[in-house]
Amino acid sequence: MTSALPHGVCSTCSQSLHFCLACGQPVKNKYYQFDGVGPYCQECYQTRPRCDVCSAPLTHEYWQLSDGRVICANCHSTAIYDPAAAAALYSEMRQVVDQLLGLRLNIPTGVALVDRNQLREVIRQQTNAVMRGNPASSTALPLVAENTLGLYARRGMRRGIYIQTGLPRLLFLQIAAHEYAHAWQAENYPMLRDERIHEGFAEWVAYRVIGRYRYTRGQERMLSRQDIYGQGLRWALEVEAQTGIHGVINALSAENG
Repeated sequence: MTSALPHGVCSTCSQSLHFCLACGQPVKNKYYQFDGVGPYCQECYQTRPRCDVCSAPLTHEYWQLSDGRVICANCHSTAIYDPAAAAALYSEMRQVVDQLLGLRLNIPTGVALVDRNQLREVIRQQTNAVMRGNPASSTALPLVAENTLGLYARRGMRRGIYIQTGLPRLLFLQIAAHEYAHAWQAENYPMLRDERIHEGFAEWVAYRVIGRYRYTRGQERMLSRQDIYGQGLRWALEVEAQTGIHGVINALSAENG
């Protein structure tokens, strides 16, 4: 005799079914995964609040940060909240960039963890600087705090990389590498104005870094983007395939000015 489980499915059938991580019900049709975590049923996907980092439907276990963001258990499990941990991971990323691509900064550029409200203020200050004719931000593209996870910024002689607190470790590495690449661009090719190349190079550096950590899902997500970031990354990878790493760097030189 086969016993029935609380969700109404017999123990034999349950061995071949998927169960939604949010509601615990069997998923019989379409289901969703987020960065390899799932499945989530269609109802939970459509009706439940989402994680502010990975967009997965929230379960009963989640964390709300001081700036109002809500983070799921999976993202929270490796999230970077401590400034010392952020500094150590940033230092590790710098070594990987040096080993992979030979890129080093000559001007000290530290990393700071900020919440969304603090990042909004940094963006405001950089936007005002650009409007005054002082292109101090890492990009001329319009930035919105809700959609921005990191930013390289200059204030006079001071330079820094600002990253949202609470990002999972691998995503932190991706964002840190992207902004580190902008810092390197600012030192070496400050007159670069082609945004596709500007952002594409930074995405390429981040892509190579997370590849070292075998974060293939993150790489696939970067490649699938259809905006200027995805377009620029595909451009950089095509150049690398044809002329190697130095070919990508030389392309910056050709466009600088």
